Amino acid sequence: MKIYVKVFAYLRQKYPHVNDLNPLELDVDENATVEDVIKKLDFKPEEIHLILLNGKKVSKSELLEDNCTISLFPPIGGG
Repeated sequence: MKIYVKVFAYLRQKYPHVNDLNPLELDVDENATVEDVIKKLDFKPEEIHLILLNGKKVSKSELLEDNCTISLFPPIGGG
């Protein structure tokens, strides 16, 4: 099944061509989860703080749907 992934902030360092208007298109297995995609993209679990699936906050165990869009955000820091 086909899904789309957007990455934000420093996560774009691994995928600089990916942005809001140009999401990464991936083929994943049926019953794939967000966690499967995070592993496939070679991110460490602790690098991902917020996950949106079609604009709704979800957990890493969320099952994916065909043609869905996942947005991945790192922890926010600053001072």
